[in-house]
Amino acid sequence: MIKKFSVTGMSCSACSLSIEKKLNNTKGISDCKVSLMAKCMTVDFDEKVISFQEICAIVKKLGYLATEYTISKDDGTVNKLKTRFILSLIFLFPLLYFAMGKMVNLPVPNYKINLPIQFILSVIIIIINFKFYIGGIKAIISRSPNMDTLIFIGSASALIYSVITAITVFLGGKHTHMFFESSAMVLTLVTLGKWLEETSKKKTGREIEKLSSMIPDTVSILVNGEEKTVSVDDVKSGDVIILRVGDFASFDGVVVDGVGSVDKSAITGESIPVEVSIDSEIISGSVLKTGCVYYKALGEKSTSLFSKIIDIVKNAEVSRAPAQKLADKISGVFVPIVTLIALIVFLLWLFIGKDSYLAFKYGISVLVVSCPCALGLATPVAIMATTGKSASCGVLFKDAETIEKLSRAGVVFLDKTATLTEGKPKVVEFNNYSNYSDEKIKEIAYALEDKSNHPLADCIKEFCQDSKLKVEGFEYVLGKGVKGTIDGVTYFIGNFVDIQKSENYNGKTLAIISDINNEILAVFAIFDKLKDDSVAVVSRLSEQKIKTFMITGDNEGSAREIANKLSLNGYFYDVLPENKAELVKQNKGDNISVFVGDGINDSPALKTADVGVAIGTGTDIAIESSDVVLVNGKLSSLIDAINLSKKSTSIIKGNLFWAFIYNLLAIPLAGGAFAFLGVTLTPAIASLCMCLSSLFVVQNALRIRNYKKFDYNKGDSMKLIIEG
Repeated sequence: MIKKFSVTGMSCSACSLSIEKKLNNTKGISDCKVSLMAKCMTVDFDEKVISFQEICAIVKKLGYLATEYTISKDDGTVNKLKTRFILSLIFLFPLLYFAMGKMVNLPVPNYKINLPIQFILSVIIIIINFKFYIGGIKAIISRSPNMDTLIFIGSASALIYSVITAITVFLGGKHTHMFFESSAMVLTLVTLGKWLEETSKKKTGREIEKLSSMIPDTVSILVNGEEKTVSVDDVKSGDVIILRVGDFASFDGVVVDGVGSVDKSAITGESIPVEVSIDSEIISGSVLKTGCVYYKALGEKSTSLFSKIIDIVKNAEVSRAPAQKLADKISGVFVPIVTLIALIVFLLWLFIGKDSYLAFKYGISVLVVSCPCALGLATPVAIMATTGKSASCGVLFKDAETIEKLSRAGVVFLDKTATLTEGKPKVVEFNNYSNYSDEKIKEIAYALEDKSNHPLADCIKEFCQDSKLKVEGFEYVLGKGVKGTIDGVTYFIGNFVDIQKSENYNGKTLAIISDINNEILAVFAIFDKLKDDSVAVVSRLSEQKIKTFMITGDNEGSAREIANKLSLNGYFYDVLPENKAELVKQNKGDNISVFVGDGINDSPALKTADVGVAIGTGTDIAIESSDVVLVNGKLSSLIDAINLSKKSTSIIKGNLFWAFIYNLLAIPLAGGAFAFLGVTLTPAIASLCMCLSSLFVVQNALRIRNYKKFDYNKGDSMKLIIEG
């Protein structure tokens, strides 16, 4: 079974990797993935071999806490860190006075009073931040060292060195500088950094937190004509839910009574309310703005579109991008390597300089300047910020790998109906070439199409209005149309024969009624308008050097007309659904390919392309077939998806570059490699640098939140909008 756990106590990527490594090597567990950012893990295990409680116990032995998964809410971490920092600061100021006051000619007591005071104040600060010690010790015991390990060793070493030196002074030894203030300041500054980091990290997933918090705990339903308040978990399919102004729809359903208007912005990103009345669809995630409606739930909360959206986004948040693999490998061995480097630096300075103070200073500085957090956070904070921002734009990414792939898109294949066009075709021209009356032909057409589920059937029925004719031997011919026998005569409607009439049908889809002898009896010319944003989207893709092709089952004339209007790079017509995937394969070249379709008959092509993008609204979205879902049904959201993926990938690369360069430069500097130039770091400054490094990575990722949605109506829409 696959189960999700909430995990607390992790401080860096080394923590999450150690949990993964341990559980993945545990009998009965086939796969474990841990997310540092989302503070959770997903475990695929055999419950006959290992239980939920046993998994939690293994995690606890590693020094962390695993519990039943709950939707991430404020666990008070930020406030706890803030309190710890303020308390530490209260005791740090007097400690600095006693430790460094003499340097600036301030009056300080003699060493017999001064040193015990420094010891007491530093111990108080250590107790306030003892969590670093506990985490570091547990990580050493479990042989999975992490950031806490470095902080613990650095701070404890400084304290122990200072205590031993102080004892020698009291025994008559030479008075030398000690590290009481460093052992405390390291903890104080790291706590400050963690506080600022956690505050910033919360902002990366703020959009998703807003969505999650919208789900109410209870709803009002009708039971035997009476209103009753029940838990959302107790609502069953078929229950009638009462929706009043301001109420949130937790379920997908259909209105059975009342009128009103709903705001679907939480789902689609579009804030314009939509009118609803009897038989109107209610999409979970909608909020009633006016009126009062009663609607029947068409499923449970877990199966609703809104729940699926949150699940998709949360799964995308915890997924790993390809760029993260190298960072994870380095993070896994980072702490042991840094500890070894610190030991080597200590021994070298002890041997070369024969000065224990300098040896300890540089060794401790190496420990606390190193930043495994920056490496571990470089990718996940950007992914979390991207998935949250994209959701608010009506775009859902399935995983981090999709974000990276889409940023390198080179060719986009576009379905026509309901993707480039509105998907609401109408009969705009009717020509009767037979000896039948117009009414007779329309009755024949209606009778045949009444048994068809083809997208064009409804518009022909709407045009023909009604029929009392009975059809025998009905057959749907894939890619051609339908046939059937009426009053002993077999008729075909679709594209079984080619039109040779003189009328100009350019740009229109043709439904041709013919007989057994391929004689054309009548033609319905159907037109489906281009979406308002189609021209702007194709133009933007062209600006980004992305080739565009249309794949449609429509006739050549209709396909050519649309391709010319949009200035596409090419088009394919008369394509059967099963052949779309093959065309994507044949024409992608060396490019990352993207297929955009309505997700109904495009599943093979969506899966075949490097990135499948399903476009649609409501519950008909092909979530399973696609990698990206445009839930608002707007093609313009494709530009948002591409822009966000490019911005995210750029930020990830920048973060990784910074994390590598920072550690490559900071470790030699902290180790005294540039001491001959008079450039060195104290342990306190080193810890501050480490904190700022992590904070930089998080703040850099937050730039994604400044992204502005692509507006195809603006005059400047031809400029690439990637801000921040």
